[in-house]
Amino acid sequence: MTKLSSHYRQASLAGFRIARAAWIDMPVRLFGCCVVALVVLSCPADARDSMRTGADVTLNDGVPKEVENVTVEQKLGDVVPFNLPLTDSFGRKVKTGYFIDGKKPTIISLNYSDCPMLCNVQLNQLCKSLKELDLQIGEDFQILTISIDPKETTEKIRETKANYVEQLASTHPGAADGWTFCTAQQPIITKIADVLGFRYTYNAKAGEYYHPAMLAFVSPKGVITRYSLALSFEPRDLRKALIESGDGTVGSPVDQIIMWCFSFDPDSNSYTAQAWKMMRLGGAVTVGLMLACLAPYWIGRRAMPNRDVAVDDET
Repeated sequence: MTKLSSHYRQASLAGFRIARAAWIDMPVRLFGCCVVALVVLSCPADARDSMRTGADVTLNDGVPKEVENVTVEQKLGDVVPFNLPLTDSFGRKVKTGYFIDGKKPTIISLNYSDCPMLCNVQLNQLCKSLKELDLQIGEDFQILTISIDPKETTEKIRETKANYVEQLASTHPGAADGWTFCTAQQPIITKIADVLGFRYTYNAKAGEYYHPAMLAFVSPKGVITRYSLALSFEPRDLRKALIESGDGTVGSPVDQIIMWCFSFDPDSNSYTAQAWKMMRLGGAVTVGLMLACLAPYWIGRRAMPNRDVAVDDET
């Protein structure tokens, strides 16, 4: 009798839980059914008939026409021309060769001040990563941001620069000199965009540019060595990209050895270790340690016969 009562209580409790779950879940299911019903009812009559009869329905899941060609064609190994004229945030006439000076790598980005969202998100995320970077803007590398809007004024781009430089004041005291914002005429913008593989379009009706987020890492000699196409930049990957593009001018000898063991994975947009290179490096280190340990023994063995001869001569 006791066992039967216990089973009865457990069954009752289980039934109560199921009923309660069903009651709680009912509004959710009801809401889902309403949404599906609204979607179906909003379709044209012929589309609803096709759905009911099980006929094939073509979904509009393509890329909008306005952004079909908005992408980045990575042109690794190409060289950025040194003679493209720009105007910096102080109104000074400069050329791209002023930034690609043969001494430091350069990060190039294409943005514009009136961008409603993407540029702000990209550059704010870049500042966030730069704050955690142990390399210094202006000392170890420099940044060049070029506006893709030919109508952008010097005053406007100066305000934009001040906004991002202010974020880095405590961690990068050289940001004001090391991060340059420039404007340019449309033919020059078109040229630099083509050199970097930066594909964008302009919507005249909305007054906006449709463009990707891109950072191009350029060596001191002007060679494009790496791209970053993500909105978030891991500080460790940012550091590796700068060391790679620095051609030995950035980082310590240990950094150069570490970089030899890594390669960039475009799918994950990050650097990954290469096992075979690490094995070769490990083997070389092992051989070096063995030689260092055995060298005193070999040197001692060579000296032994000479000592024996000296002893015989004395006797």
